[in-house]
Amino acid sequence: MGNFRWLAAVALLLNLVAAGTYADEVVRTRDAQRAALMSVLQAPHPNVDGEKLGRIGPDVQAILVETATGKAGLAAMRMRALGWLQYYPNATSKAVLLSAIAHPESQEALRVALAALSNGFGVEALPQLQAHLVHKDAQVREAAAHALGHLDDRRVRSILEAQLEREPALAVRDAMVAALQRISARERKR
Repeated sequence: MGNFRWLAAVALLLNLVAAGTYADEVVRTRDAQRAALMSVLQAPHPNVDGEKLGRIGPDVQAILVETATGKAGLAAMRMRALGWLQYYPNATSKAVLLSAIAHPESQEALRVALAALSNGFGVEALPQLQAHLVHKDAQVREAAAHALGHLDDRRVRSILEAQLEREPALAVRDAMVAALQRISARERKR
């Protein structure tokens, strides 16, 4: 019976956060914020953005940093926390993401950090994304190509075109072509 009540409370919390009716004053303590955030991190398909995370409380970024950089807990939660740092584009998040890129826990962590850096910091991510277009792992190169396609910078097209000719993996070439198409569509709208 206790597990059912806990699950019902978590479901209610997720519904309140998703609906935007979760008042800031409801979650006051850092422990309460941590519990709420952990519930969202563990949800099968959380639909979050910076605004929804912010409703949990003012310490969310710090808790995400602790979760992303900690070695305890599930790797999936660490990866999700790392990815959600994109909603906090400041020096702390950038430092954590750059550290995760320089010393990745796994190839998945590297891909997540590259995407989060691109989504949260835009063109500032260009050097890291460009460097990872030649990574030994094709999935990392593919993630870098996808992320580059979202950057609005005139240099991206030439970077992708130059690497496309040398890329051996079909999935990575496909990602590069899709990124180039995204860039072309953006340019046509101007």
